[in-house]
Amino acid sequence: MKQKNSFIKRKVLLFTCMCIVSLGVFAQNITVRGTVTDANNEPIIGASVLVLKSNPPQGATTDEHGNYVLSNVAPNAILRISYVSMQTQEVAVKGNSTVNIVLKESDELLDEVVVVGYGVQKKASITGSVASIKGGELKTSGMANVSNTLAGRLPGVVATNRSGEPGADYSNIIIRGKGTLNNNSPLIVIDGVANRAGLERINPSDIESINVLKDASAAIYGAQAANGVILITTRRGTTGKPTITYNGAYTLSQFTRTPKLLNAYEYMTWADEIEVGNTGTANPRYANIKGGYLDGTINRKQYGDTDWMKATFRDFAPQTRHSISVNGGSENVKYYLSGDYFYQEPNYRNTVFNFQTTQLRSNIDAKINNYLTVNLDLAVRNEDRNNSIYGTGTMFWEAFNAYPFLYDYYPNGLPGPGLANGNNLAVLANGSDIGYDKVKDLFLDTKIGFDLKMPWITKGLSLSGYAAIDRRYRSEKKFWDTWDTYYYDTVNDDYVKQTTNMDGNMINLNQEASNDLSKTFNLKLNYERTFGIHNIGAFVAYEQNQFDTDNFWAWRGYYMSSRPDYLDFGGEKDKTNGGNAFSSARQNLFGRFNYAYKNRYLAEFTLRHDGSMNFPKGKRWGTFPGLSVGWRMSEEKFIQEALPFANDLKLRASWGKLGNDRVDAFQYLNTFNMVNGAIYGEDPALHKGFKVGRTGNPDITWEKVDSKNIGLDAILWNGLLSFSGEYFYQKRNDILTKKQASIPDYTGLILPDQNIGEVSNKGFELSLNHTRSVNEIKYYIGGNFTYTKNTILFFDEAANVPDWQRRTGHSMDTWLYLKSDGIYQTQEEIDNSPHLPNTKPGDIKYVDIDDDKAITDNDRIRSSNGNIPRIVYGINMGITWKGFEASMLWTGQAQAYQMIVPYALNTQKEFYDNRWISAAETPNAKYPRAFDKEAGSNNNTRWSDFWLYDASFIRLKNVEIAYNLPKEWTKNLQIEALRVFLTGNNLFTIDKIKFQDPESSATSAGQYYPQSRTYTVGLTLSF
Repeated sequence: MKQKNSFIKRKVLLFTCMCIVSLGVFAQNITVRGTVTDANNEPIIGASVLVLKSNPPQGATTDEHGNYVLSNVAPNAILRISYVSMQTQEVAVKGNSTVNIVLKESDELLDEVVVVGYGVQKKASITGSVASIKGGELKTSGMANVSNTLAGRLPGVVATNRSGEPGADYSNIIIRGKGTLNNNSPLIVIDGVANRAGLERINPSDIESINVLKDASAAIYGAQAANGVILITTRRGTTGKPTITYNGAYTLSQFTRTPKLLNAYEYMTWADEIEVGNTGTANPRYANIKGGYLDGTINRKQYGDTDWMKATFRDFAPQTRHSISVNGGSENVKYYLSGDYFYQEPNYRNTVFNFQTTQLRSNIDAKINNYLTVNLDLAVRNEDRNNSIYGTGTMFWEAFNAYPFLYDYYPNGLPGPGLANGNNLAVLANGSDIGYDKVKDLFLDTKIGFDLKMPWITKGLSLSGYAAIDRRYRSEKKFWDTWDTYYYDTVNDDYVKQTTNMDGNMINLNQEASNDLSKTFNLKLNYERTFGIHNIGAFVAYEQNQFDTDNFWAWRGYYMSSRPDYLDFGGEKDKTNGGNAFSSARQNLFGRFNYAYKNRYLAEFTLRHDGSMNFPKGKRWGTFPGLSVGWRMSEEKFIQEALPFANDLKLRASWGKLGNDRVDAFQYLNTFNMVNGAIYGEDPALHKGFKVGRTGNPDITWEKVDSKNIGLDAILWNGLLSFSGEYFYQKRNDILTKKQASIPDYTGLILPDQNIGEVSNKGFELSLNHTRSVNEIKYYIGGNFTYTKNTILFFDEAANVPDWQRRTGHSMDTWLYLKSDGIYQTQEEIDNSPHLPNTKPGDIKYVDIDDDKAITDNDRIRSSNGNIPRIVYGINMGITWKGFEASMLWTGQAQAYQMIVPYALNTQKEFYDNRWISAAETPNAKYPRAFDKEAGSNNNTRWSDFWLYDASFIRLKNVEIAYNLPKEWTKNLQIEALRVFLTGNNLFTIDKIKFQDPESSATSAGQYYPQSRTYTVGLTLSF
């Protein structure tokens, strides 16, 4: 019995102990409370506090005082605290019932402030599609033109550089491809003012950021937003001691691709083969001298062997840039002042031509009291172009058509005669004797604004506004002088001078002047407030703009000499002058409403009501709404549990109606043109009169765009990896286009444009970035990819256009061409197939598409692509270590095709070396027989897929190596920072064209000013 009782007691004791242990373990779970604040001890409202690895999930959100409470928390639990724009922290409870957390501001992606149009937003709370780049990334590029720095850096932005000519070396920028049959240029907004000129020429050191609105986020700009919006923000002053910064750079520029032309013997061989192929007889002139080049008996007094590309262009041309800025201020006054000088020469040899800009900028912010701040911005830029009287197109045409057996300079130093009219390219390129084309542009942009906080009405309410007055003065003076060249007189063994110019030895002057004035006024009532876990932002605004321009020009000829070169000294005969003016205006009412719940569920609504005088009364006003929503999934507890490595994960979508009023003004009016030839008066005489012009369209209205976008953004592993992907679709209707195509020409009707066109545009964008620090090494690598495809849904076309030639159903800018089928080898092959008249062996064989047994224009087909790429991409990478920096940017394009036809007398060696000679010698020739469009053999210069080249490429766009001197080296010199750098642009390209830059839009096999490769050395000095 004793043993039994003892056994029972032990059982009870064991059970009691187990209960006590169980109760003790349960009792160890505690309630944890605390406060989440920022570095200034200000409470953070709406911060997420999550208990990691708890089951079920536990979490809380801080209240309006930054407090949180968590019940039943294990003493060894880990808390994860996160908030927008703050660094996420993980804190161990360690049995403490009170855990206060101080969050630090994140220096990573989430805290970036992005300009979104009439305001700024934290990047984490943006619901639209906005691409951003900081100014610091642009000023290191070494580019002369800011527009050329954007390629490959921003997803959705297609920036194509077509030429490297100084003063005209800009990129054509379109956002997400082309969407209209008319103007596809985006709206440019500089410091909040729309349609300001000068994006290309802004001093890169002055740029704070560039932001691109690509979807419904652009709807806030309404009638001008259909093609996207580019927002440029310049730098402003900061509180602190004045900082003076100098940037200096010296650049050498060369062509990315220099055409290689034929020498004298090759040219004569080419010309002989053309003559033999067309007539069966060689050119007797060339027969007499061609052999002399081989045996050395050529008369070197008369005949040379000139490479006109080398005679006209040099290997390197100089550029230089110097800028200085002062930045600083107090709590009451902040200022940013800068000056910039840029000088650039073209690649012409021994030239007097150049392009230069000088600009000043002053941005001042003054705090009048605790409520009122005013600002005054002033930007002045002067552009001077000292150009040739011949455009670059003419210069390259001359280079491709000049005979290489002509001298640039004879052995005695006298200039040769040139191809015609004394147009010796060596003389034209130098430019000192032929006259000049001097263009001066003065831009003056002013803006005065204010920001008034009104807490006495309600907290968060403010009123702001500005007045912007922009002026542009342009003058051009084009003076045609005479110049001397020489030809060799074989009879007298002498060089005979010929004095000439393009206008038949007549010295003349044309002078033009224009004056533009743009006035913009804006007033905005803004409200921003946080109510616990609710964040609200809203504004309503009014804006108006008026633009006026007037122009004047005058001409005189018959000058007795080139000095003085003023209008007063020209002849009275045939003198003339003229002038005109233009005006436009817009009025806008618009607003935006933002709402965020727990910084987790986001919504934005915009509405704009625009009026434009481009349209008739009753149709001048249009309404453009935009809606976007976002869900920060990373703020959800279940996502934090499942994906603890996700710092930010956001799903967003947008829809909007956007407009485009960038069309010719006054199309709703019947127009009359002033012409010569009206005879009237009491004494009838010939006077100027009016002639009926265009018929007006009283129903003209806006182009309208329905835009949809969905995107996903992610920041993972504390910024080690960031990702963004989005899909977009746009449909544009009411596109202004003519209905003329379906009405026969014999009717004589000249109809106005009508809102009948329709185009769709769709695509997707991807970007991926990785950044990491390992000890003293920090590196990054990233890339972006954009695909766009547009389709013409409706375009008025004549009823007799074959289906295979219609533009409807195809992309814009497609090519219409004949389909080739190799090269004819024999006359029998020609006789047994449809062919063009005068076709010879060695000519291109074309396909009879319509099967009518003849090659006609009806056999042309339409390509699937044009020269606007559907795919653009960029890859950028960089590394820093102990003051050393290195960065690299690759850019590329794909699904772009360029028609390139060798038209000229003198062709590139590519076509000579790989030409068809005979069926026996060159049956697999790459190109047809020798040909020339002007020599009766234009069968081979028809647009065909034979000359349609794949313009895809990948290019090493930018490389920079820099070193920041240690502060201990510079502090004794009172220098705050000293950075030296070496930069290269367009260093090499991998493509399929080889003889012409693949980015060019030239269709004439190299007859354009090529893109530039540049090498820059410079320094940045701050003190």
